[in-house]
Amino acid sequence: MNVLRNNYYFLRKVGRVSPWRVFHAFLSQLIGSATWAFFTVVFMRYLFGADEITRTFFDVTVFLVATSAVMLLIAVYNAWHNRIFVPRENQRITFALNRELFDKATSVDVACYENPDFYDQYTRASLEVFDRAQSVLHNCSNFFGSLLASAFVVTTVVGINAVAGIFMFVSFIGSFVFGRINNRLYYERHMASLPYTRRMDYVNRVMYLPQYAKEMRLSSIFGVMGNIYGEAITGFFGVTDRFWKRITATGTLNGLLCFTVVFQGTWLYAAYLASRGDIQIGDFMVLSSAIVSVTWMLFGVRDGVVEGAKNAKYIENMKRFLAYEPKIDENQKGLPVTHVSSLELRNVSFRYKDDAPPYVLRNINMTVKAGEKIALVGHNGAGKSTLVKLIMRLYDPTEGQILLNGTDIREYDLREYRKIMGVVFQDYQIFSLSAAENVMMERITSPEQRERAVEALRESGAYEMVQTLKEKEETILTREFDDDGAVLSGGEYQKIATARAFAKDARLLIMDEPSSALDPIAEHTMYETIMRLCARKENTDKLAIIISHRLSSAAGADRVYMLEQGKIIEHGTHRELINARGAYADMYNKQAESYLARTEVPA
Repeated sequence: MNVLRNNYYFLRKVGRVSPWRVFHAFLSQLIGSATWAFFTVVFMRYLFGADEITRTFFDVTVFLVATSAVMLLIAVYNAWHNRIFVPRENQRITFALNRELFDKATSVDVACYENPDFYDQYTRASLEVFDRAQSVLHNCSNFFGSLLASAFVVTTVVGINAVAGIFMFVSFIGSFVFGRINNRLYYERHMASLPYTRRMDYVNRVMYLPQYAKEMRLSSIFGVMGNIYGEAITGFFGVTDRFWKRITATGTLNGLLCFTVVFQGTWLYAAYLASRGDIQIGDFMVLSSAIVSVTWMLFGVRDGVVEGAKNAKYIENMKRFLAYEPKIDENQKGLPVTHVSSLELRNVSFRYKDDAPPYVLRNINMTVKAGEKIALVGHNGAGKSTLVKLIMRLYDPTEGQILLNGTDIREYDLREYRKIMGVVFQDYQIFSLSAAENVMMERITSPEQRERAVEALRESGAYEMVQTLKEKEETILTREFDDDGAVLSGGEYQKIATARAFAKDARLLIMDEPSSALDPIAEHTMYETIMRLCARKENTDKLAIIISHRLSSAAGADRVYMLEQGKIIEHGTHRELINARGAYADMYNKQAESYLARTEVPA
């Protein structure tokens, strides 16, 4: 019942996208099976049956011409179906199913991507959606067509000789039993080899992606990747070695009992009946041909059941993925965000797994009022980026609350809440789109959008550089799909990523290490721009949170919070913390000394 439910579930899902694809899949298989049954029984019996001596040459000619005409029509239909209709509809089905998976993937918690089990489910579902759609369509329609055709041929065979049906029964039951065993073995082998194929896929991906090219050539990492690939291959072969004996044994027994014995036995039995005169030579030919054909048809029925059971396992995986209930619903409705007056973190603690210490953040208390600019500083791993993820509500606190305007952010409409944010991520991504589209993060459809993108490029310091490109702001970035695309430096890409926050005109500006790839002058200019924008009279409802391990960026902030091991150990203005001579002042002075030592000009 579970097999039937899962296959019906997927068949119905495909049918909602393209009902004609499902209809023609069944029609095509029915025509194919009917054609086979026709030539096996009707055609042979008409030409060589007991009453063939009463037919004239004209009768046979008309029969053959009519048969040829029907076959021509079937050939035309098959050519249209297989070469035009199926490829087009398959792409439509794949697009729709992948879109559903993509929509689900964007609605699940960010934490899911850090869970190997969940990620395995997602990758299996996305990688197999095309194959599963085709397999379910083929198997269901093949089962239907083979069942009807074999019923017709079986009736004919039993009508000639009832004992001959035993050969068909033995072949069907034997192939079904062995098919189920092989199906289970193949599935177990696939699941056991999946961790190794994932490693091989990872190495393959790393080898051709451009962002890894320089490290590959300037280090020994190629050998490391080669070792990983070799270990994965060894592991894959180990899985194969564990299963090959059982798979070979069941395949051999299946071929021996269900093919050799049945087919040879059928011909011997038919010859025995003919030698005794129990059947005419015409019936002998029909019987021999029909038993072989119906065996293959019953194998089609068997394969439909066995493959249906295999598909059901994969479909169950997809159903679990689509049924996953995220902890944070990306479509959560709630209160509208009408203004921004304050953002408060009250006794916030967090750990990535509820039942697994340690805490990444512990008892964080912080208040940012409209018009303020704060800096989060500290060593790498202090918890700065995690804190920002909580503010963006990519995660919810394990303990405590985050309040916007005095209201828990979990009470707000999530999409509206995130609309007020302009974020520059530390690990930003550049897409193979125009520079303007990379800034706006959407299609440019109006002059107003283009002007806003240009203004944001000016504010981020990237405008002059973009104007030197071939198509200016319309130039495609990266050469992924365009040979004339622009390949920029890391600092130039970072300026374009920073422009996204300026283009959004966000009321909550979050900068996570926005200057890591910039030179000191560009970094100073960027922070001056950020401070200036937030200080404008029309921007009194803006809040800015700047994360950096470079303490020079904190000097212009209204307040500085220093984190260490997930806790706030100091906070105050830059001057107050320098005068306090604590951890912040020590770190600031060391960075300043290091910078001066590097830039000192020898006498």
